Amino acid sequence: MKRFDKQAQDTLLDIISSRRDVRGNHFTGKAPSKKELKLILQAGHLAPSVGYSQPWKFVIIQDKTIQSKVYDIYQKSYQKSKKHFKTRPLYYNLKLEAIQEAPLHIAVFYHHSGEQILGQTSQNDVGKYSVVSAIQNMWLMARALNIGLGWVSIINPKKIRKLLNLGKAYELVGYLCLGEVDEFLPKPELQLKGWQKAKNKHQTIIIEDSKHKRGSTKHIKTITKDKSFIKRFVDTKADFMLMMSYSKCADIDGITQAGLPHLMHLTPVLDAEYLQLGRLKSLTKLPKTPKGIPTPALITKAVDMLSPFEQKTFVDVGLIAPPKLKAKKLHQTHIPPSNRIDLGANIDAYSVYMKGVEYAKEYKPSAPYLIIAESLPSGTTTAQATALALGYDAKGLFSSSFASSPESIKERVISQALELAKNKQDLFDILGTVSDNMLIFTAGFLMQVNSSYPIVLAGGTQMACVLLVINSLAKYMGTPYQSHNTALCTTKWVAKDKNSNIKALLEMLDFDISAYYSDFDFALSYHPKLKLYDKGEAKEGVGAGASLMYAYLNGVTKQEITSQVQGAL
Repeated sequence: MKRFDKQAQDTLLDIISSRRDVRGNHFTGKAPSKKELKLILQAGHLAPSVGYSQPWKFVIIQDKTIQSKVYDIYQKSYQKSKKHFKTRPLYYNLKLEAIQEAPLHIAVFYHHSGEQILGQTSQNDVGKYSVVSAIQNMWLMARALNIGLGWVSIINPKKIRKLLNLGKAYELVGYLCLGEVDEFLPKPELQLKGWQKAKNKHQTIIIEDSKHKRGSTKHIKTITKDKSFIKRFVDTKADFMLMMSYSKCADIDGITQAGLPHLMHLTPVLDAEYLQLGRLKSLTKLPKTPKGIPTPALITKAVDMLSPFEQKTFVDVGLIAPPKLKAKKLHQTHIPPSNRIDLGANIDAYSVYMKGVEYAKEYKPSAPYLIIAESLPSGTTTAQATALALGYDAKGLFSSSFASSPESIKERVISQALELAKNKQDLFDILGTVSDNMLIFTAGFLMQVNSSYPIVLAGGTQMACVLLVINSLAKYMGTPYQSHNTALCTTKWVAKDKNSNIKALLEMLDFDISAYYSDFDFALSYHPKLKLYDKGEAKEGVGAGASLMYAYLNGVTKQEITSQVQGAL
């Protein structure tokens, strides 16, 4: 077998880098010669195939009547495709095929032979991948011959198969349009028109060895202290725990937009179902706010899809009805939902605290550290009331799911709650009047763990309030909290929020805490509803900030996260 020199290698690389998906606005109408077509088909036949099965069939279509019928099939598929790109108007201005302009078509099919194929018993699709390899060979040979080739994928495979009188043993893989062209563009057309940016090698290559680090702390910024806490978790798995709770404060009109009006009690339920199952069981569609903003659970789910958590656990800390999950993933506390704080939360705070303590004794981490997140609509209201009732000067420091916080509503609710608690002396009586189950239970959990293993609180000012509760409990019980193994991580939207101040809340603690935010936004997104996050809507929830931190620590890029979130909408 001959060996190739550098000139041949350079030529091959030049052909590969010059290959283009040619659209109809570049074909001249002249067909490839018989010799050129023979070489293109020969290149396809020389492709590698699993088990040397050569499972391809090439159907050459030159008849204009058949080509016209193919175009009709394309048009129907194209009209259906439009609904998927409503937020990207550029789609309607793109030329996406060359069926009418290209003089010669080749339909490339995969042949399901029905027999067992060597190498195909574990991965059923590798036979189709062999056909794709054949298409790539044809594409490169066509480019070497200066013949344009375009792949039409917006097309109904079954209708094409039926049109060409082939049976179900054949499955369309690629529909190709070939012919002479007036030019080959210097870059892919979709790149030139701004549909998609080119990825660099760092975005697509993972080097897996003990010496190479995938992730880094580069895109994780400090709020307090330094990065020493998180540096040890680069390229490290984490467990994820979601504390799900409900306060009837969420029933107050206009106080939150963290869910569907009149169905706020389903917010944590749906967040949990989506995170665990990737679909909903308690509702048909993933809810959005009245402004159309999707839940931050999309961000956490996207991260889990790209770099999965070691294990996910869901804790019912006072729901009206639990999410429909497998029993081993759901911990039931049998705590009732808390009441509106302006009427008295009516929480047995000591019992809730002790249930947090007991669960911490029971819980067995399986990863080097644990991320604790929350899902609780109207939680920033109960958190602010809690902090104020405990004596912290926290007015105006808490964030909101709104870009402009509904201060008049919150102030009225909090003022009435504080009035109910003002003559109470016992710490648990105060918490039972103005707080919520999530704050108390999570504080109990952390007090029991007391830094015996690393925990990252995933959230903004609500999780800062958990630390304030711990701070008060530590003094009340005379049990110092060891904070060296505890950190907090939130989103950039909370950290940069002009209407709140998470750093100021953390500086009220009697112990030091490492706190961070993930430097992520939706600047790379084309979706208008996601861009509302960058305008201050939603901001945080369901562990979004710490999940983004986890993604960066494991080498996931901003572009990958953005694309994964968009794909769920």
